[in-house]
Amino acid sequence: MLSFTVVHTLTACLIAADADADMLGWGQPATLLLIHDRPSTAAGPKRLREMRSLEFPLRREDLPTDAAGLPALLQHLADALHDPAATTPYRATLATIIGRIHAGAPDARLLAWAACYHDVHTLDGQPRQARRVDAVDTDGRGYHLTHLRGEDHPLLLVDDTPDPGGTPGTHPGLAALLAATAHRTLTITCGGTA
Repeated sequence: MLSFTVVHTLTACLIAADADADMLGWGQPATLLLIHDRPSTAAGPKRLREMRSLEFPLRREDLPTDAAGLPALLQHLADALHDPAATTPYRATLATIIGRIHAGAPDARLLAWAACYHDVHTLDGQPRQARRVDAVDTDGRGYHLTHLRGEDHPLLLVDDTPDPGGTPGTHPGLAALLAATAHRTLTITCGGTA
């Protein structure tokens, strides 16, 4: 079970991802984030862990054009990771990234998968552009950040027990990616980041 400190640090990581996306401007393609931690390299009396997120930009041409676009692609990526016979370019890239994390820090822990993407939010009946950062952590917790265009600060909801009927469309695909990634190489251990 992830500690309060890990959940708090993870929320800060998602807010930082939104700020990074804000610097790139609106209309960027969706980006996946693989969030993990590993032992800190800093010297000290207590061995701390440091959280890292690896960005994995998606190509516009790979996003399906139907309404299920990003959720369908997330599920497709998860299915490809589960299938050793799959030869998609994304599968090879994801497998390489995961392998390098594991090789560089054998005791790295997978914490969450996230998706940063642009969407339309209807507020008071008026459609507005919004950036969303959705994540699912190893405890099944859902994170939903919404940053309306023109607003200074995003709104972030952390849901300890997500209701499947009330989660964003990306939630099942992110959960599937989490399961597929944990299945492949990264170790997941209990406990929290100090």
